[in-house]
Amino acid sequence: MDPRFLDRYGDELRYIHALTHEYGRDHPKIARRLGISDTEIADPFVQRLLQSFAFVMARGVLQLEDAFPAFIQPLLAVTYPNYITPTPSMTLARAYPREDDGHSSDGILLPRGTAFSSFVSDEEQTACEFRSSQDVRIFPLDIARVRAINAPPPDIPMLYRYVPDNRPVLGALRLTLRTMGGVPISSLSGLDRLPVYLSGDEGAASRLFELLHTASISTVIAAPGAFANGRLHCVTRDAVVHEGLEPEHSLLPRVPHKFHGHNLLQEWFAFPARFGFFTLTGLARPFSSIHGPEAEIVVLLSRPFGAMAEQTSMADFALYCTPLINLFPRTTARLSIDPAHAEHLITPVPERPRDYEMHSVQAVRGQVDKGSPPVAFHDHHAAYRDDRSRDARCFALRRVLKQSDDDERQYETRRPFTETRTLLTLTDQGGQPLNEGTKFVTLDAWLTNRDLPCVMSRNGRNDVDPGRALPIAGIGLIRAPTAPRPAMAVGMRAWQLYGQLNLGFDTLNASTPGEGLRRLLRLYLDDDASPCRPIDAIVDTATRPVVCLLSPELDQPYGRAIECTLTVDEQGLGDTSPYALGLVVERYLARHVSSHCYTTTVLESTQRGRITQWPPRMGTRGVA
Repeated sequence: MDPRFLDRYGDELRYIHALTHEYGRDHPKIARRLGISDTEIADPFVQRLLQSFAFVMARGVLQLEDAFPAFIQPLLAVTYPNYITPTPSMTLARAYPREDDGHSSDGILLPRGTAFSSFVSDEEQTACEFRSSQDVRIFPLDIARVRAINAPPPDIPMLYRYVPDNRPVLGALRLTLRTMGGVPISSLSGLDRLPVYLSGDEGAASRLFELLHTASISTVIAAPGAFANGRLHCVTRDAVVHEGLEPEHSLLPRVPHKFHGHNLLQEWFAFPARFGFFTLTGLARPFSSIHGPEAEIVVLLSRPFGAMAEQTSMADFALYCTPLINLFPRTTARLSIDPAHAEHLITPVPERPRDYEMHSVQAVRGQVDKGSPPVAFHDHHAAYRDDRSRDARCFALRRVLKQSDDDERQYETRRPFTETRTLLTLTDQGGQPLNEGTKFVTLDAWLTNRDLPCVMSRNGRNDVDPGRALPIAGIGLIRAPTAPRPAMAVGMRAWQLYGQLNLGFDTLNASTPGEGLRRLLRLYLDDDASPCRPIDAIVDTATRPVVCLLSPELDQPYGRAIECTLTVDEQGLGDTSPYALGLVVERYLARHVSSHCYTTTVLESTQRGRITQWPPRMGTRGVA
């Protein structure tokens, strides 16, 4: 059953009941014969008749709504395909080095796109497959001690030498790293950047994430115990940077660069924990002079930890982590289709329909019989996107939502799941159905495991397998897999999503403070009527033109920009920081101005005042 049907049925039933009571009030004599009054319907057969009418009308309304995607889905297929495809399950994996195996000085690289498979339990028959979004370089190194202090480090003499612009030092984070097997720190010549994931409670992790990215001044590095009289190394420029925000680190399939902010926003609403990284940079030179097995990194902060100092521990930090997405390429077996029909429902793995779902299709090959040579069909919409010469044989896709008929897995856990069904049409270059008697198709596609990752067992130490021998103890999932979400572009929301791809800044200046941005962000929810604390916490947005100082790397020192101030009420967020959402929105807003201008975003709190201001970012909207 279509998950929208009950809502439409209820709307139609309420309408026909109201109309019936109105008829009973205006024509009481005739209505009495039917058991109808202005307050109730006494005759159960008349009640069933009205329910049947509402049932038929609800189906008609859905058919009218389903005709709308025939226009909007091709537009989104060309501009932003991620809105019309299901959002797969996402999780976060951590690799654990093995102490008794050798490691090269450059570390062991798990590149972006590495495939991971879950271990199949006795209750299941299908392994979940994942792909990583970030490079992970594993060294024989781990965090030995963590200490957070609410004062300047007392053992660093002449601290002012390591503080640019004479900023006040009000706190520090001390991380002690220790190699395995007594390997000297200096032997890790390939270690210059060290990404660290904040693996604690998500509320505490969000506050640490804000503190480290808004208050870090510099890092001071030396061997433990050598700060008072030893040789100290300092990194003052970009000592602590973000990780995983660039287009090459996207979890979802990459989109045109100008829409990268929209991609980040979609990922944040699907899996906000995936952004909880910070990266320590400039480590190669300091580490080369440390010949012992330990090194200590002191991150100087312009704000104190406050009460977080006593709660911060080693459990809040993890090395060698990467986000994973349950999305993988697969060439299907030969699938049968009926040439008498123009549209064909595609089940990628007919033997296990509950374990696989079609995400997207890259290529189609058709055959008129099993012995005939395959004929290639090209994506009808990719011809526009890639500006290639269009072939006479094309394929087009249409996606519809359907509530799964059987959502009970063998774990005896029932989860509601709305699947996105994919319908394939073979067309000519004009988009008209092609009738060549094709009976079999083979697809190069990207698949998901539907909701299977949500019920897979995990222990956090050895949950997935990279498929090749590596000198590591295991790879565990330290964040629970998220529930997959159906395609976002459904009904009128499809047009609203398409429209916000090219909006101006005036959209943010609604008559109700903050409502313009809240309305845009609600498009990314499963149900735009449901409450969302981060969105509801945005109480105001204000924009104004400013002249700002640009990056020294640019030819011009100054430029015009649109300053957008986001004001949040943190009482509605509990113990969660608004910084991560502000970080993503800052990139999203760059699409709202032309490439001749810049944006600069300010995040403020009604309780704490200004939290941060991001540097100017060039707009990504075209000027034609």
